[in-house]
Amino acid sequence: MSIFPDIDATCSSLGYHDGVKYHADTDFLQCLKHLIWILRRDGETHEYRRYIGHKQLLKSDLLPMLLDCSEDTEVADVLLRLLVNFTNPALLLYREELPKDNVGRRNFLELVEILQRYKESFAVDAVWALLGKRLEKTLEIDWAERSEDQGLTIERILVLARNVLQVPSDPDLERRTDNDANVHDQIIWSMNQAGFLDLVLFVLSSESEQQYHLHALEIIFLVYREQNAASLAEATVSRSAAEKYKDEQELIAARQSERTKQEFKKLPGRHSRFGGTFIMQNIKSISDNPIICHQAIEKVMDMNFDKDKKKQKRNFRLAPEQEKFERRSALSVRLFLREFCIEILRSAYNTLVRHVRRVLERSAGQGHDDSYLLWAMRFFMEFNRLNGFKVDLVSESLSTNCFHWVVQRIQHHLDMIDSDKRHARIWGKRLHIALQVNRFKCFNSNQKFNFTLQ
Repeated sequence: MSIFPDIDATCSSLGYHDGVKYHADTDFLQCLKHLIWILRRDGETHEYRRYIGHKQLLKSDLLPMLLDCSEDTEVADVLLRLLVNFTNPALLLYREELPKDNVGRRNFLELVEILQRYKESFAVDAVWALLGKRLEKTLEIDWAERSEDQGLTIERILVLARNVLQVPSDPDLERRTDNDANVHDQIIWSMNQAGFLDLVLFVLSSESEQQYHLHALEIIFLVYREQNAASLAEATVSRSAAEKYKDEQELIAARQSERTKQEFKKLPGRHSRFGGTFIMQNIKSISDNPIICHQAIEKVMDMNFDKDKKKQKRNFRLAPEQEKFERRSALSVRLFLREFCIEILRSAYNTLVRHVRRVLERSAGQGHDDSYLLWAMRFFMEFNRLNGFKVDLVSESLSTNCFHWVVQRIQHHLDMIDSDKRHARIWGKRLHIALQVNRFKCFNSNQKFNFTLQ
């Protein structure tokens, strides 16, 4: 029996939004719980999740319902559970392994497109203000007096923010240039305006909230995912000389390309062959005479006799390695990200590195991903070095114990590349981040030594 008519009936029984307020039906709470029941019984193809995703239920019903029905604690809890379920990463649904068959890969890309539409719906200040208000109210309760449900509420809000931020950007669909705000920047800006990032900073800097440090660290990683530490350190209210020079060079290159196209159109279609005849020195033809070239001088200077050779066929079935995506956000976004980065260094960085490293050392056999902590060490050490270099802000990263832990991580990733060849690419990426951390540690230690001598 098909369950799709049941999904349609459930979605229709939630209520409607008149543009100002959401009017929920009498049995909407049971419908929300029924949607959770349907998602739990979804198959390996995730057809129910894809069917609901195409209805855009999150944008038309769930978020308006969250804004208007947040006073009821039970409704807010069920909505939060449902939002976390709907925004689960597509890779997590496939147990962190991409499907190898064509049908599975198509379903995976369809889920990613649905998540990208979900992400656009969260670029609203009111949503993050409401989530931040509830998170703040729960964090005000002492950790020893919190109930289990209150602890789950904090974790679900942080996981929801993580799920929304981890959705990859689509530059081809958004068509945003540098110095412009894409969807990712809009969500970060909404979080900042609503004060949600300040609460994440509080979780990072609080020693009593150690159980949520990993979630908060992952949110920070996703916030700065598309940013470059060097560009953030140079971000000021007035444009820097480097940015002006780069923009001028890009404008000159674009004008030169357009001028070349116009000049090429003016050239006559018929050209004398003898106008491009040259003799190459020290290269003999078959008749032992200097070789004659009937080409333009640019092609003569770049003559290559290997172009006619048979090239080795490449396998087009293997997906190319995706390069790191970095872009220059709008100036207002870069300015507040720079200030937020400085606040993290001043109030939370050393505490974060110390506690998260201890957690990873205690749970070394549980397979936790240490690349988030390694990225944080690399990013903030680079930012601090370019922003005046204050040793006390990154003192935990320059300690002997931290040096030893990074060397252990490098050796562990090297061993895993040899033993776990199925996931060698993942271990290679983690090894690359660990080596970058070791490199920046050497830079900062050398600069610290020079500062001490002075």
